[in-house]
Amino acid sequence: MQTRTRNALVFAAAAAVVVAAVVWVWQKREMARPLPGTLDAIPEGALLVATADLGALRRSDAFAPLLSETREIPGLGKVRDVCGFDPMAGLTELGVAVPANGGDGDFGLVASGAIDPDALLACASKVIEARGGRSVVNPIGAFRTVRDARQSTSGAEIAVREGGPILLGAGSYLRSMIDAAEGRVPSARSDGDHTKLASEAGPGALRVTVVLTPEQRRTLLEEIALSGAQSSPAASIVGLGLSVSIGERVGLSGVVACDAPAPCADLANIFDGKRAAQADDTLARLMGLGPILERLRIGAEGPRISARVDMSTDEATELVTRVIALRAAAGRQRGPAEQDQPPPQPPKAPPASSEGPPPEKTAPKPR
Repeated sequence: MQTRTRNALVFAAAAAVVVAAVVWVWQKREMARPLPGTLDAIPEGALLVATADLGALRRSDAFAPLLSETREIPGLGKVRDVCGFDPMAGLTELGVAVPANGGDGDFGLVASGAIDPDALLACASKVIEARGGRSVVNPIGAFRTVRDARQSTSGAEIAVREGGPILLGAGSYLRSMIDAAEGRVPSARSDGDHTKLASEAGPGALRVTVVLTPEQRRTLLEEIALSGAQSSPAASIVGLGLSVSIGERVGLSGVVACDAPAPCADLANIFDGKRAAQADDTLARLMGLGPILERLRIGAEGPRISARVDMSTDEATELVTRVIALRAAAGRQRGPAEQDQPPPQPPKAPPASSEGPPPEKTAPKPR
């Protein structure tokens, strides 16, 4: 009896060890599973795809000021005061997409990182109601969306799910983004044209790719014809990519894809001529761009134009600082004092007289 009990205890202990091992392996597998990235929520076939590694930008002395500015909601005040927290504080990646065939206002914004869906939806609802709207929360798949019920269904809408990402979209594009995030339609990660351009531009904390559709290229040709030009090598452009890498130095790398080598070579010469002219421009010198443009190298190889320049961290920091200063100065010039000025009113007509029309004025004789 004692032997049988001892064997049962040994079996139970072994089973507990096996179960604990299975649970540990499963938890490790779940922890190792990559979080959804911004590209996974951008539908395939976008005109423009841009991504930003917010963590790398925050760690950069040059680019951190762009993210450390006090964020405000126009007319309501600071984001932290309205919501009780800063929704961007825990975000690690940001993506922006413009659909190739979307109407005016169609766009998509994707953010991933540490996300509290309930707090984010509550924040968005506060903003909507503070502006006189009526917030409505609806489930769509694994996401919950919030929008202003007083606006049309094509207005901007926020969607979020546990684990992310956060989606902001206008029109039907938000639904397409949700479908991409949930794997029902292909995403930009499997888009060969954008992937190839991003690879040719190189890795970076900031990346932008643009792919023109055949219809957009035909429109470009028509606009060139309407301008009176017989032809332009710009009509050969099919896409472009840009990458900003951050390390010991800051690098800018770009690529332009053409449909043929000859117009690509002509276009590279045009770009290089404009680069040389802008390097001596007074504004470019004041911005600190002159030396950077002088070092910029542009060349064509086959149906590709490549451009590359790097700069020290100090140069990049100074450039970003001046860009922020210029933006602030432009904002002051468009301040309320100037915007609220009433338009000039036409002079009032003289009051009509009961004694007949006023005498006609004789124009002065020319001297």
